[in-house]
Amino acid sequence: MKARYKYRIYPNHIQTKKLSQLFGCCRYVWNQSLAHCNQLYSNGQKKPSNSELQKQFITQAKKELLWLKEVAIHSVTAIIE
Repeated sequence: MKARYKYRIYPNHIQTKKLSQLFGCCRYVWNQSLAHCNQLYSNGQKKPSNSELQKQFITQAKKELLWLKEVAIHSVTAIIE
């Protein structure tokens, strides 16, 4: 028998702001890596590995984009995998 659980959260104002920031950063990293992979696919090249994507779109982007440093990196790297 499978059990199902349903959870509901009620974040306060600060938590809502942090969650919005986290989801925005994840969305940015996902869209940038997806656009890069689509460009490589249209050029007939193969998709880069997960570590190459993380290095390019997270490590290098954190040096350029200060707002990307403000979120937990583990949640952003899970998006690319």
